[in-house]
Amino acid sequence: MSRTVYWVSPMLGSWDVKRGEAVLSHHERKRDAVRAAAKLARADRPSVLRIQRRDGSIESRRLYGDDPLPAPG
Repeated sequence: MSRTVYWVSPMLGSWDVKRGEAVLSHHERKRDAVRAAAKLARADRPSVLRIQRRDGSIESRRLYGDDPLPAPG
């Protein structure tokens, strides 16, 4: 089972929450977008939330649910 990937991405002065190419919601403040994306990711485990900076680089990554590929050993 693979993880669903959610993104918080900058979009023309505001922030989008996306899954794949689909925009799920649009927010004026980044913290509101992160809150909405985290709620979606928690409800759709296993998932990962990737949060971008204004310049498009990755600021952080949050994992939700058990890791489908546990470390060997």
